[in-house]
Amino acid sequence: MIAMVGRRGAARISAIVLAAASAWGAPAFAQEAGDAALRDRVLQLVERLDSEKPEARDAAEAALKKLGSRALPLLPEAGGPSKERSERLARIREAILEASAEDPTSGSKITIQAKGMRLSDAIQQLQKQSGNPINDLREQYGAEATNPTFDLDLKEVPFFKALDEIALKAGVTTTPFTGDGTIGLMAAAPNGGTQAQPPVEYVGPFKVSLKQLVEQRDFQAGKASANAAMEIAWEPRIRPMLLSIKADQVEVKDDQGRAVKPQVAMESSDVVLRPENPSAEVNVNMEAPERTATKIGSLHVKAEMTLPAGIKTFRFPNLAEKKTIQQGDVSVTLEGVEIDEQVWKVGVVLTYPGEGPAFESYRQGLFNNRVWLQKADGSKFEQNGGFSNTGSDGGKLGFEYLFVDAPGKPEDYQLVYETPSKVATVPLDFTFKDVPLP
Repeated sequence: MIAMVGRRGAARISAIVLAAASAWGAPAFAQEAGDAALRDRVLQLVERLDSEKPEARDAAEAALKKLGSRALPLLPEAGGPSKERSERLARIREAILEASAEDPTSGSKITIQAKGMRLSDAIQQLQKQSGNPINDLREQYGAEATNPTFDLDLKEVPFFKALDEIALKAGVTTTPFTGDGTIGLMAAAPNGGTQAQPPVEYVGPFKVSLKQLVEQRDFQAGKASANAAMEIAWEPRIRPMLLSIKADQVEVKDDQGRAVKPQVAMESSDVVLRPENPSAEVNVNMEAPERTATKIGSLHVKAEMTLPAGIKTFRFPNLAEKKTIQQGDVSVTLEGVEIDEQVWKVGVVLTYPGEGPAFESYRQGLFNNRVWLQKADGSKFEQNGGFSNTGSDGGKLGFEYLFVDAPGKPEDYQLVYETPSKVATVPLDFTFKDVPLP
């Protein structure tokens, strides 16, 4: 059978958890990314975002959006000398990331070529080039947050492969089990430099690690079995909604080419992903290989991920005002805010086209939507008090989001809401080869 398991003391369940967002906040690093001509072009266009002529500002914004992901690592952080520039930079970054989300099958590619780069600068570049949030948790867990320097020569490298190389050079390790939708940085174990690394496959925006292979014998039942424990991690930016394992298409062979029969309990397993950790654990149970085998020759697994394709960002200029905004076939209504002492209760209603299986197939994924409050200066207050589903009627879904201890008044903020305009199902196909048997 194929089983999904939780972490940190949780019982075995058919559930998987996923990610939301929050950034590390290291200082921006202006590095030589790409050729000098592109960098100069981006800087010139950024300066024109403050032009006295509105048409010049509009043209510069359009040109930066057209440059796409190539410009993303060269853009300064939102903020800066004027509100105009800050707002336009935020729109440009959102537009570029939204365009990249239209093709969720492609993983982020990282280019960092530098000598003597600090860890903080390398992580900042990873975030800017990929849109994936990374959180340094070392001090939180009682370790010293050192900032070592090292050389990097990464060119068009998959995000997870680049992150793994940076972590190795910096003497740290990573974890997807942060609970806040980020990838966490942790201090490596004392023997981290010599510790054996598990087999890993990098597939598009995914990283699959073979964590454990166990054989066991049940004397009472008179049977021998094996279990392969795998961890599937994904780039937090893609925010998948559903995972489907094709259990009947799992293929296992030993090192002599003999088939090892999986113990399949169901033809497939569909699991709704939750916005907590960008990772899922999958167990594949099988019959024990023949005793003459020394390795698993190949372990082939087929799965599918349902992802949001085309994230729409809705901005409501006044948190306290009821308003409906429509983009394409999707509309979002801000119902207003109710104040209960230090808790602000914000009601939102979403309307999607269709009421049949297509809508039902991913409606649970709408619980992964991101929402935050934002002031005129660009500062954000993330939604921090939980939420509840207030109703479902056909193609409509209602939510109530809680914001706790937000400074100021509701009138000080606009509401920003992200939701997918459509979804895509992408294959996740991977094979581990020549895995030593215990």
